[in-house]
Amino acid sequence: MANHIQSTIEAPIKDWVFLRGLSREHAHWGDFLSRCEAELDWNCHAIDLPGFGSEYQRQSPRNISAIRRDVQTRLPHPLQNSTKPFGIIALSLGGMVALDWLANSPEQIAKIIFINTSTGDCPLFQRLQIKSLGPALGALLAPSLIKRERAALAMVSNCHSNDPELLKDWCQISTARPITKTNVLRQLFAAARYRAPATISGAPQLLISSRADRMVSYHCSECLAAKYRWPLVLHNSAGHDLPIDDPTWLIEVFKRNA
Repeated sequence: MANHIQSTIEAPIKDWVFLRGLSREHAHWGDFLSRCEAELDWNCHAIDLPGFGSEYQRQSPRNISAIRRDVQTRLPHPLQNSTKPFGIIALSLGGMVALDWLANSPEQIAKIIFINTSTGDCPLFQRLQIKSLGPALGALLAPSLIKRERAALAMVSNCHSNDPELLKDWCQISTARPITKTNVLRQLFAAARYRAPATISGAPQLLISSRADRMVSYHCSECLAAKYRWPLVLHNSAGHDLPIDDPTWLIEVFKRNA
């Protein structure tokens, strides 16, 4: 009986929800989800935040809790009809949504893997590093779609910042499901106000960050790791968008820790 209980507890998590960050959507994962499904035998479910991707015609809420509640109402049917908890892969602002989810509905979650995330408890200059202010303003105020996406790519990627094919893909994504400055500002407002819960109960979650992230300092992940006593895995050279810059390394970390 004891062995059966242990094997049930340690059974691998099959279903994973993927949450993107500021102004990004499901298509920005590229082939990363299909690789996770093929190499990890996962069922991957990308859910867009309100105001972006499949939800681009809607208004983004101005607080993280409202974004989280909205995402919860749009779980795919296999997860809505299941009592089994699922995992979450959460990048950047998506990590704030996942953290709020864990604080409010922990029974739904088996594990969260946070990638390059932060909260309002971290110093402002770490949440948006000074060297990223120029690209950030360029992305927000760019007069054309291609200039905006070029600035965004330069800000989040260290390996593909000048990749013409990826830039073309991102422009096509934004053409199909346009991004509005209003929704970007509303997301920024929500992120700026969000504070990490004082305590989080349950099993440790996993934090992953890159020392070379030019947008959000890895010290934000160190802060969360110290606050909750969660393990932290660091990459030495990738940028903010780790799934783009080193997907193979990231999948190997998932294999060892998920």
